Amino acid sequence: MTIQKQMVTPLRYASNGARPLTPWELTQLRPSLGTGERPAEMVELASRQRIHVFADGDGPPEPEICRVDGAGGNLWRVDVPVGTAGDVALPGRTAIRGFPREPMSGTDPEVDLAPYRPEWLDLLYVPRVLPSRRKKPIRPLDRDTLQPKWVIGPDNRQELNETSWPWGCVGKIFTSAGEAGSGALVGGRVLLTAGHVVPWDDVAAGNWWMRFVPAYYNGKSLHGAGVQSYVSDVYGFDPDLAGGATAAYDRAVCRLYEPLGGPLGYFGLGHYNPDWNGQRWWTHMGYPGQMWFLGTSYESGISINAAYSDINGGVECRHYGDITPGNSGGPMFTFFGADNPRIIAVQSSDSADGEMVNYAAGGPGLVDDVIRARRDWP
Repeated sequence: MTIQKQMVTPLRYASNGARPLTPWELTQLRPSLGTGERPAEMVELASRQRIHVFADGDGPPEPEICRVDGAGGNLWRVDVPVGTAGDVALPGRTAIRGFPREPMSGTDPEVDLAPYRPEWLDLLYVPRVLPSRRKKPIRPLDRDTLQPKWVIGPDNRQELNETSWPWGCVGKIFTSAGEAGSGALVGGRVLLTAGHVVPWDDVAAGNWWMRFVPAYYNGKSLHGAGVQSYVSDVYGFDPDLAGGATAAYDRAVCRLYEPLGGPLGYFGLGHYNPDWNGQRWWTHMGYPGQMWFLGTSYESGISINAAYSDINGGVECRHYGDITPGNSGGPMFTFFGADNPRIIAVQSSDSADGEMVNYAAGGPGLVDDVIRARRDWP
């Protein structure tokens, strides 16, 4: 595949000369407080824990409820008979693999790429971070310290415990493959993540699921224990397939069973402009595994030093943010003015040849996928 420097058309959603706001400029913007009155659908989601089981026969299972004595509180156990199929996840329906050589479906000018903020949520331009609980590094015999593979220099990530907008739109993804990744809401029912987070092998076997928990922290959502959704449908690229093994196309859009973007809001989308190379404007959020994070990681001031693409709409953004497994699928974004957070790429991978650089997938193809998802998945 021929690789060339990305040439980007002017941003449709911004006036001429508009650019991303710098981290310093974001600190100068005043927060905007919401009403704080959660909508009814949010109250309903937060107050109920839903489980899904396959039952034997045609009738519904009959749950049993009993009190747990000696637990020091009003604790109850719910026993639900599980059929021989046994799965306790809500299976996905359709999953379509795209290929880089396929032509893009075409931009629909009627679909707005703007973000959405519900009036009840606070808007913070700089999130509140938690004190570090970072574990001391292990010291091997022949070097000073050990660090995760994709961390470049000191690890600059911080941990969030945040539900304000747009920070509470990022969440953790769990899959039927027993793996985890990150993703962000980009529509009423639309989730954006990396293509390799999708359990494609399970898709091929006909039994797959993905579960998204926004603002995940230590086992549940900060928005409420029941605020989560399984994925019903997926359109994405599988980097393990021939013709798909490129970071520029490591992306997927997912339709959620629950329209979480209604009560929680969502990000807007934008193209990356190579004129911004070398500027420390970008923020990344994600859920690194096997580390000290209970919630999402947050790093601002990231620079994208190079952007490459081919003729099929994929853009490979090379950056030096701190990434470890689990961050995959997390958004690379910033604000393009007040009340206007835009994702320009999703985290993909690191260099396979030992070069200390990380890759995120963006470009017109990613934007077009989200346009199609917003239009076709209401």
